Amino acid sequence: MHDWYTKKLAEYAVNARFEDYPGDVIERVKVLILDLIGCMFGGCQTSLGKAIVTPLTSMGGQPEATIVGGGVRVPTIQAAFANGTTGNALDYDDTLLGIGHPGASVIPAALAIGEWKRASGKDVLNAILVGYDVGDRIGMAIQPSYERLQKVWGVGTWQTLGAAAAAARVLNMDLDKTLNTYGVAGATAPLPNTQKWGWDRSERPIHWVKEPTGWPCWTGTTAAVLADNGFIGNRYILDGDNGFWIMAGSDQCDYEQMTRGLGREFEVVDSIAIKPYSSCRWQHAALDCVKELKQEHDLKPESIEEVAINSFAWVKTHEVYNPSDMVDAQFSIPYTVSMVLLDEHPGPAWYTPENLQSDTVAKIMKKVKVETDPEIDRAYFDDDKIGARVQITTTAGDRFEKFIGVPQRPISQGEIEDKFRNQALYSLEPHQVDPIIETIYRFETIEDISAFMLLLQGS
Repeated sequence: MHDWYTKKLAEYAVNARFEDYPGDVIERVKVLILDLIGCMFGGCQTSLGKAIVTPLTSMGGQPEATIVGGGVRVPTIQAAFANGTTGNALDYDDTLLGIGHPGASVIPAALAIGEWKRASGKDVLNAILVGYDVGDRIGMAIQPSYERLQKVWGVGTWQTLGAAAAAARVLNMDLDKTLNTYGVAGATAPLPNTQKWGWDRSERPIHWVKEPTGWPCWTGTTAAVLADNGFIGNRYILDGDNGFWIMAGSDQCDYEQMTRGLGREFEVVDSIAIKPYSSCRWQHAALDCVKELKQEHDLKPESIEEVAINSFAWVKTHEVYNPSDMVDAQFSIPYTVSMVLLDEHPGPAWYTPENLQSDTVAKIMKKVKVETDPEIDRAYFDDDKIGARVQITTTAGDRFEKFIGVPQRPISQGEIEDKFRNQALYSLEPHQVDPIIETIYRFETIEDISAFMLLLQGS
């Protein structure tokens, strides 16, 4: 057997200290926390969010941890599950190179355990950084080949290890318990279901499980709680020819990538993107093109004859003209293009019943056409570059074109704060919002995060 990589990652997690992280890394993770909590607020008020929060609330149980925006505290593991699910409900949460949504699994796990155990802000920040470091490295290392990807792909599957690492770190576990946590989490992680979301139009609508993010959060948090109480897991869960990588449906594993630069290179700075649109990230280059063309040429929806989108193959699967609900609409590029052209603010407003059932939106959707561009397709599958070329033809016969072939464009700090405010106001009064932002920016000074979590309950 090769080196014991499960142990290397566990040792790193056990020994990681808040003081060891560079300042820019700490500040970046605060922004990721702000962004994800905003997504929880927005997601909690959607039909998907209510389908989660309502039954968990009715079940009762010990009021240990907060459902963000839900107005209630529930048992710890249930809170982790709810917040992990609502954080991704709008598909507005952070992404790792287009292969997953790690924040919605890592951050809710750390917050729920932290609130339950009355942990300090510094300890929770440390745990979140550990969760991103461990989980993202595993996720990148076990990505399948292009050929395998066409049949089996797991996103939330690997995110379970990030949630488990974060929860274990908040609980301040020793090496043996951390190894057991990873073993239990890996053995109980969700199936690699990405190719069975309902991409085929005959199987629509897209299922609401999505990545998933809440289930890895639930499973990772459960694994940590059990291991902390003596439950035994396989301490070599990542290792060998029968390791987690093959359990997760992959056909390859780059073990060196799991530990290369560990403690010196941080994916929260290098590879995690914050989303400007509440839709699948695969669409974002095209939406940027549409938005910029609209602004540059003062285009009105009624003056547009056609929006022709050329992108990579999986964007073509989003050419759906009759999305049946909010999740189905997140994966319908004619629908999301319509929202951009109508200047709707991303977030819950995109998926109101009024917009989903609007005749105006339906008319705009029919103008959107999608084709696969071989060059853009290769750039995505070879280099993780999400590109698009968009041509808009007007009713007057004018044609305007734009190409974006770079990774998702970053959004500013001010835009991220506005994104937070827009979603938080669905659950909070205006005077309650900015104190939360200010507290997150000084998160390491919090002595007990349970008081902070009470600010997030909403009603």
